[in-house]
Amino acid sequence: MTTGITRRDWLVGTTAVAGGMVFGSAASAQDMSEMMNMGEPISKDNPIRYTNNENPYGINPKAMDVIIKAYKRAHLYNFTIGRELTGLIADIENIPSECVAVGAGSSEFLVAAGALCGISGGDLVLPHPTYATLTRSASALGANIIRVPVEDDMSIGLDSMRKAITSDTTCVYLCNPNNPIPSIIEKTSLEEFCLEVSKKAMVVIDEAYYEYVRDDSYSTMAHLVKDNPNIVILRTASKVHGFANVRIGFVFAHPDTMEKLRIFRSGTTSYPAIMGAITSYKDTEYQKFVIDKNYEALDIVYKMFEELGMRYVKSHTNFVYANAGRDAMEVRNKLLESGILIGRKYDPFPNWIRISTAKPHEMEYLTRIYKRDFG
Repeated sequence: MTTGITRRDWLVGTTAVAGGMVFGSAASAQDMSEMMNMGEPISKDNPIRYTNNENPYGINPKAMDVIIKAYKRAHLYNFTIGRELTGLIADIENIPSECVAVGAGSSEFLVAAGALCGISGGDLVLPHPTYATLTRSASALGANIIRVPVEDDMSIGLDSMRKAITSDTTCVYLCNPNNPIPSIIEKTSLEEFCLEVSKKAMVVIDEAYYEYVRDDSYSTMAHLVKDNPNIVILRTASKVHGFANVRIGFVFAHPDTMEKLRIFRSGTTSYPAIMGAITSYKDTEYQKFVIDKNYEALDIVYKMFEELGMRYVKSHTNFVYANAGRDAMEVRNKLLESGILIGRKYDPFPNWIRISTAKPHEMEYLTRIYKRDFG
């Protein structure tokens, strides 16, 4: 574990009234409007983003310094530095380096996996709702999409997934934790499912929110790829590491499968992004800080849900999913008037809202405005 990052470093860019804002029970909407976002007062045109599941603390300051310095060499091609990052990730996951590839975000590999599925023909089986990037690329290239509704408790039902698999199924996609529903799949059941289904179809597991999970019943499936060409695992640096617009992602796959996926790679991963990622992944202290603050933020919004009697799904990510009891777009549009931007409506649950976590004082602001407008 590295040291040397101060709390001041971590909170750089925080603009919650320099001395800290006190949210008393008598705080007014006018008091709240004095909060700042990106150096400007929050407003409909400058809202706080509770919408894209981003890291509100930004990139690790140490990594940012490395990225800035790396731009001095960004005019030069560097075809080897990626090996250092893949080696680092391979060591962290305890898998061979030839089972790891780095790309420009996990979307690059989602598209690649979807393309493999599409050109193979047949069915793509996945939960509904879930993250859609792989679905779009598979569908565009000819795959038949079979959507399996989540269970009554909003979890992904592996038995329901099994029943939907046919002799024409070429790919099964699972987002674990899921999105927009922040549920997880129990690790032993998932491993058994992967080993069983991969005998007849490719299993792609998107672990974009892996780092946030604090539940002993959860585990990555990365260890399965070494000996199984039909299992593919995806990761991203966009969440905990804050690389959303810097673009670093990973695929874990058997070397034979990796060669097929590489056909669809863009090859656009930048030297500064890779150098920053090496620093960020080594710094577990900063990662812990971001995750700790995320759970602090979750507790704030959970309290509101309990007070208002709202049904919600316990989160293992940096977002929540709750039943607002009214159309999600109505809630989104109303909150935006107060500078709060939440997620869009997701089928098939028009009354459920997805809210990304922000800094604790920003979550306090959201809950106060929400209770004022809908409580």
